[in-house]
Amino acid sequence: MNKNLFFDANLENSPCVNLESFSSEEFFKNVTALNDAQKSAIQAKGRVLVSAGAGTGKTKVLTLRYAYLVQSCKIPLTHIMAVTFTNRAAQEMKGRLEQLMSIQTKSLWIGTFHSLALRLLKSAPERIGRKPGFSVLDTKDQGRIMGKLLKAIKAKRQYTCQTVLHQISQWKCQTWLPHQVPPAHDEINLTLYHHYQQELELTNSVDFDDLLLLSYHMLKADEALLSKWQRYFKHILVDEYQDINSLQYGWIKLLAAQSEGLFCVGDEDQSIYGWRGASIENILRFQEDFPGAQIIPLEENYRSSPAILSAASTLIGNNHLRHGKILRTQRRDGEKIQVQGLWDSKEEAAYVIKKIVASHQKGRPYASMAILMRTSAQSREFEERFLVEHIPYQVVGSINFYERQEIRDMLGYLRWIHNPSDGLAFERVMNTPRRGIGPGALGKIYSKAKAKECSLEEAGRILCEEEKLSSALGILLHQVQKWRRHEGPLEQLAARVFQESGYEAYLLNQGNEGISRQENVKEFLKALENFQNLEDFLDHVSLLLELRARSSQDSVSILTLHAAKGLEFEETFLVGWEEQLFPHARCLSERDLEEERRLAYVALTRAKERVNITFAWNRRTLQGQMPSSPSRFIQELPAGEIDLRLSLEKASASSMKHFPSAPKGVSVSSSQEAIRPGVRLFHQVFGWGIVESYHGNVVQLVFKQYGTKSVMDSFLFFTEQK
Repeated sequence: MNKNLFFDANLENSPCVNLESFSSEEFFKNVTALNDAQKSAIQAKGRVLVSAGAGTGKTKVLTLRYAYLVQSCKIPLTHIMAVTFTNRAAQEMKGRLEQLMSIQTKSLWIGTFHSLALRLLKSAPERIGRKPGFSVLDTKDQGRIMGKLLKAIKAKRQYTCQTVLHQISQWKCQTWLPHQVPPAHDEINLTLYHHYQQELELTNSVDFDDLLLLSYHMLKADEALLSKWQRYFKHILVDEYQDINSLQYGWIKLLAAQSEGLFCVGDEDQSIYGWRGASIENILRFQEDFPGAQIIPLEENYRSSPAILSAASTLIGNNHLRHGKILRTQRRDGEKIQVQGLWDSKEEAAYVIKKIVASHQKGRPYASMAILMRTSAQSREFEERFLVEHIPYQVVGSINFYERQEIRDMLGYLRWIHNPSDGLAFERVMNTPRRGIGPGALGKIYSKAKAKECSLEEAGRILCEEEKLSSALGILLHQVQKWRRHEGPLEQLAARVFQESGYEAYLLNQGNEGISRQENVKEFLKALENFQNLEDFLDHVSLLLELRARSSQDSVSILTLHAAKGLEFEETFLVGWEEQLFPHARCLSERDLEEERRLAYVALTRAKERVNITFAWNRRTLQGQMPSSPSRFIQELPAGEIDLRLSLEKASASSMKHFPSAPKGVSVSSSQEAIRPGVRLFHQVFGWGIVESYHGNVVQLVFKQYGTKSVMDSFLFFTEQK
């Protein structure tokens, strides 16, 4: 095997990758430790779908598959593409490969869909009507463009930047360019889509969705270019295949058409992003899309206790849209799942914090525990209680560092320095801080740019020379030219911009808030130390899908169920398991309900040792305190694996008077055949009710005080036994 593998000079201008130090011994040691299903997966030929259950080692399998292709199949590193969904996953894979193979991964085709699509576009920007160095816009810059367009056509109030851009994003995820959108769609939105794409081309920019959309259409439109890349990527590896949308699916299918191997890892039971375009059908029809493909299930879990896995497998078994697998483990230890009903959300928070303190006192670090909730609005009660009890916590998924105003302003300067045609960056910093360049001057610049068909910067220069438009603008234009000629470290350039632009003095004049913002900019300058050039840094920032703050303090995590995917903790608290909240009131159709159940499956499988589920009999809403019912998902858990408590804790004894006295009756679930309309049944919170209907395990009853409610049959009783 040739140890010095170079990128194809016609396709990449990157340094060579040296495999002299590849450790075969380390590779085979890792392979030996795999179970039979994992070994079968990494050695499989052709098109393969690894249906990897939660905690079954999918990242290890994906990484060793990559190493196997290089070590045993002699595939050049540069001809393997590995696609992930998040930068975090890409970095984790790179780190594992660097440790396993002793190589540098920076130049390899390992990254997110969007980062790899950006590399394809950069190889031929002229094919998408762009010039080298084009900008990748963020959501706020997109909003500024759309705001101008809405104003120009005097759109009605129902058309907002957010709604129109959301619609455009949905069209792009369907692979539709403006002229491909079916005529039945809203004409105003479609017109704005046309103008929006024209504006992006004029400013030498693309948005985030364009990275995949334009690369997809670039390849479809040029058969020779497509064939070149298809032959180049001999093997394609895809992580989290269950989460791909139509555009990502089409992009992968195009590139994989001539590949020797397509290796996809995913779990249909963890497909929880339908609301953002992911289609579970893509993973379910894998063998139809790729005839002859094999599906290899991974079912041995290395994370959770037997009780947790039994509960998760039983719960998800109620779904129909799945290949079907049952998680198992060789462990024999573990506790039952604790299910606790509380009077209200305040008592729920008190109970959870009490359990957290008890676990911590037994030696469990705060950082090993997490509170998982269906909606972020549920966090307030817990945060207040944490503050009162002086317990450290972090809310995972808070505002991104790069979304702060002062950081966005600095990014605006750097983007303009890098791309003179970036009109949005020019607009953002032209009068930031205030330089006396008003709307009138900006209007003249717009008009001149349109008349001359040039960038806003060039138009500004023309006006400064011809009309002496603004001395402040002239000074700024002179400064940006100096900044572009800067030689030296990137952080020094940014520090110059911060000082010479007047932005540092501007922040210092804002009191304590300004000092805090100045510290944020200083932190920003530190981040630049890791990059050799401005283009790499701007690409890095543009492609960040999520930055989660990592607290160095031992702290409890609070996060939504969606944010918890891919994470694991020793002990979890799954709160708010109530009908209308989880499953959510907007997700009660059969298809949406299956996704909610997959979300419950994800929640259960985040824990290694202990799961605590809580629900409240009452929950405060905008309409006041409202009665609630335990989630149907609690009913779907295996009785032998849970410890169910419906009574209140002693701390809430003062609320006991609100409960009707429970009869010594027979549970409805043990006499289902006797349930019919008109039968009188008892519920511990709502009291006596009359049955209206009964479907599955859900009984609909009319209560005198609370009206019509849907209740799980296991929480209902017949009349008292004699």
